[in-house]
Amino acid sequence: MYSGTNPSAIRSQKWLSESLLQLMEEKPYPKISVKEITERSNLARQTFYKVFDSKDEIIEFHLDQLFKDYLNEIENLQIVSISELSRLYFVFFDQNEAFISHLIQNDLASILNKKFFYYLGEIKSVLKQEQNFILDNYTSAFISSGLVGILIYWFKQKKNLTIDEIALLVSKLLNEYYL
Repeated sequence: MYSGTNPSAIRSQKWLSESLLQLMEEKPYPKISVKEITERSNLARQTFYKVFDSKDEIIEFHLDQLFKDYLNEIENLQIVSISELSRLYFVFFDQNEAFISHLIQNDLASILNKKFFYYLGEIKSVLKQEQNFILDNYTSAFISSGLVGILIYWFKQKKNLTIDEIALLVSKLLNEYYL
């Protein structure tokens, strides 16, 4: 995936991402071709391969944007407790329900989990959690998989708990772990 600062390449990534998300509203992810994405974005196939290696990288790109927005929210709201963080987690992903639902429906939750694992270190640094590096990686794997699993289950249950109820449940689980 392209990670430079060229404005044209960054704009192409955004357009390709928007095109894939639009196509995911219309058909299952496996049936979407690179050709359709490039046609929808009015970009050449060659441009696609300059900024992405695969469709999955577009999903990763979009998740990167979402997690950066989530981190900004944590900082802007000055969230410092696990309880507040849990609530914001469900509020934030509830606001992105359509995209998360498409990931779940297309068996792409592993990409969400991968990205959540990656960003969990930054999220935990906001809470000032100090832990051993080796334990930290195992802890991050456990927590990211658990939170993504709960998010998926909550969506599949048609969000049968309110955001406050699900956030309280997660907060209790995480506080038990940290105490």
